[in-house]
Amino acid sequence: MDIEQIQKDNPFHGNYIYINTAAASAPPRQVVHAIIDYLQKTASLGPYLPAFRKEVYQKIDETREKAGSFIGAEATEIAFVKNGTEGINFVANGLPWEEGDEIILADFEFHSNYTPWLKLRDKRKVSLKVIETDESGVIDVNLIAKQITERTKLITVSHLPNASGALQEIEKICKLAKENDVLTLINASQTLGLVPIDVKELDCDFLTACGRKWLRGPEGSGILYLRESLVDSIEPTLVGWGGTTWNFETNDYHYSSTAKRVEAGCPIVPSIIGLGAAIDYAQNVGLENIFKKVIALTEYAVNQLSTIEGISIYGPRDIKNRLGIIPFNVNGLGPDRITAYLEEKKVIIESGTFMANTLLQQYGIDKMARLSPHYFNTEEEIDLTVSHIKSLQKEEGNLDCHIDWK
Repeated sequence: MDIEQIQKDNPFHGNYIYINTAAASAPPRQVVHAIIDYLQKTASLGPYLPAFRKEVYQKIDETREKAGSFIGAEATEIAFVKNGTEGINFVANGLPWEEGDEIILADFEFHSNYTPWLKLRDKRKVSLKVIETDESGVIDVNLIAKQITERTKLITVSHLPNASGALQEIEKICKLAKENDVLTLINASQTLGLVPIDVKELDCDFLTACGRKWLRGPEGSGILYLRESLVDSIEPTLVGWGGTTWNFETNDYHYSSTAKRVEAGCPIVPSIIGLGAAIDYAQNVGLENIFKKVIALTEYAVNQLSTIEGISIYGPRDIKNRLGIIPFNVNGLGPDRITAYLEEKKVIIESGTFMANTLLQQYGIDKMARLSPHYFNTEEEIDLTVSHIKSLQKEEGNLDCHIDWK
């Protein structure tokens, strides 16, 4: 991995140290240029010059092919969405539910993979079975097995929860589901572009992810994978041109036979083109290279953060269960104070609840700071970040010789 070239490709390099990919990553300049090129042509040619429009839709088709190949799917199984939340809702609203159907999910789920199921509980009278996780943050697959009944219809899980960084054993979960004829929906928003994913090997039924995080695509980009044999089972939430055909003579309509059926109206062209460029960039760096680099940086960051007096590090104690996301608090320093101070030093991390209320209750806290390094970061940048936090401690006069793992 050519880290010097990668950092040259980062528009923010030399201005900021960016360690907040779990929120959203800064796209490489190749992604930015692809979007700018489209917008400049739109401005100079007009968006509907026939030759240009043909070129644009050809690029959209090519991006659909790239996105499918990137996760081991067919292009016909890929729909473009604005974000992972939209993809989750398309599945939640699209499946044929019956009163008494059961959905299994974990207590650590992010807002967007919890509230759509609460809505189904209230509107369609389905039952939610919530798996409690321990301090490891990793779902015990045996607990899922105990909850499965003949009424269980779907298991949904976030591959990498945004607030704990505990990588889930989705292969085992999907295998268990398949053995019991239960559908699976994987939220891969925190792993697309970070962890190698092959939906055929995984044998999941649905997978969705945004493009703006570890893949380093633009905001407003994302994908939804619908297993080919299940496409027809999804009733589109939105209906319009693009996902349907309309017969004027008979005055009826038909949904597309591909995953494109959930798309309605004009595609968000800049985001889709940017997504394609982001996939190209990740492929050039090498997904295995990215994965291994972030594993190493995660371990290094945990070890270095552990040298801070009074720090509490949340999530898995076993480093093999953690990837890319390191939430923490420092005794005597509010998480907002830490992030503001680091911003003054031109280091970007984040603090907040991360909309993971159950997880915060488990830890007995209201808010935390979060470090999330990506492959473009270096050990030196992590060292500098830790050094700044220690300097802030000295300035504030808050030193407590204690390290607490949560």
